[in-house]
This record gives sequence, C-alpha cells and structure tokens, in this order.
Amino acid sequence: MIRTIIIDDESRSRETLREMLRLYCKGIEVVAEAESIKSGIEAISRHNPDLLLLDIKMPDGTGFDLLRSIMPISFRIIFVTAYEEYAIKAFRYNALDYLTKPIDPAELQSAIDKATATIENENINERLKKLLLDYMKPQPAENRRLVLKTSETIHIVDIDKIIRCESARNYTVFYMENKEKILISKSIKEFSDTLESHDFYRVHHSHLINLKYLVKFKRDELMCVLSDNTEIPVATRKRDELLKALRTL
Repeated sequence: MIRTIIIDDESRSRETLREMLRLYCKGIEVVAEAESIKSGIEAISRHNPDLLLLDIKMPDGTGFDLLRSIMPISFRIIFVTAYEEYAIKAFRYNALDYLTKPIDPAELQSAIDKATATIENENINERLKKLLLDYMKPQPAENRRLVLKTSETIHIVDIDKIIRCESARNYTVFYMENKEKILISKSIKEFSDTLESHDFYRVHHSHLINLKYLVKFKRDELMCVLSDNTEIPVATRKRDELLKALRTL
C-alpha cells in the first residue's frame, strides 16, 4: 500500500479526494489529512508518507512553504489545486503531476498510477542497494563456522580450516588443515550451497575443494593439487567453470 497524506485547507475538497481515491485508485492508504502548513508538517513527521497530495494556497502559507521547511524531501508529490498558474513552479519541486480542481477521475487515476510505479521502483532499488551493501560487508566470524555432528561429537569448525570434502555415498568426509578427518552422515550436496559461498568449488560430483588450498591445476590431466599434496580429479564439464572461478580470486 502507498502511504498517502492529503493536505488541503478545505474539508470538502479533502473528503472528495479521499472518496475518489477509494473509488478509482487501488493500493492507496490515506494515513492522515491536514488542513494547514503546520498540521501538514506534523502529519508528515508522524507518518512518514510515500506520497503527498498537496494543495497550494492555505491560510498559513503555501504548499511550497511546507516543502521548503522539510527539505530534503523523502516522498513523492502530486499537487491538487484550483490554481493553474503554479504548475511550472510545482515541477521545480519534482512533482509527479499537477491536477487542477475539479479533479477529473481519469487524470487522478493516471497520476496515482505514475506515483505507484515510481515509488515501487524506488523501493525495489533501495532493497537491491541494501542487498548489495550487505553482500559486500565482511562476514562476521560466527558465519564462517560450521557445525558438524557425528554420532559421538559435535564439531564446530572454522570454514577456512576445511581443506576439502569428499563424498562417500551418503556420507561426507571433511579433511581439515590439522589433518583431522570428520565423517558426517550427510551427503556432500547438503554442504555445497553453504561452502560454495565461502570460496569452495565443486570440481567433481564427489569432491568439494577450498580454493584457498589449491596450489596447482593440471589442465591436461584435469587434476587439482592441494596444499596437502592431495590430487583431486576435475570433471571435464567443470574445467572451464573452474578456470573462470580462479580468475576471480
């Protein structure tokens, strides 16, 4: 829902606009109304709207006075007024539209559709920006640890200390930097997504390696050599993908 505030000094105009929004404009939630610049500023501060439907002339000032007093503006604006002569000035405030009274339902619907599309796109862009920033943040230490449960022990291991994983039917063997081996009764597939987000690569259906420990790739033999001198086969179909992954390191 698009959170909307109506600011107009005439109660009848506010009532008419509210009813037209209900009849013709889906997805609009009128969270507040105001009859003056002062009460409008208070409503904006309290409700943090997505959209403002704003009259121009009011007893204690103009809609432009209101906008100047709350810069920077974090919402979208549609002017709704009886005065045609302020249109150019209105668009200097990045108004999405300028509607003159009496309001035409089709023009109102068109303006609201434009506002809805703009606000939704801005929200999507904000979410994408946040996801990108979160992705770029260094991962906290606790997210770089893995819990491995055997029948007798719960191992909490640093992901960076895992050299490789090897499939053994429905089991997975973890080979650790300290030469310890941990046998887990889960398939290697269950660990792939988690580990591949930490620079591991599935070079073969039976092998998942930590690229940090890769010291050599024998392209002709399709063989990876790890820092513990283990040689791991690379599936033919994985060759080009592995080379591409290595270029990003």
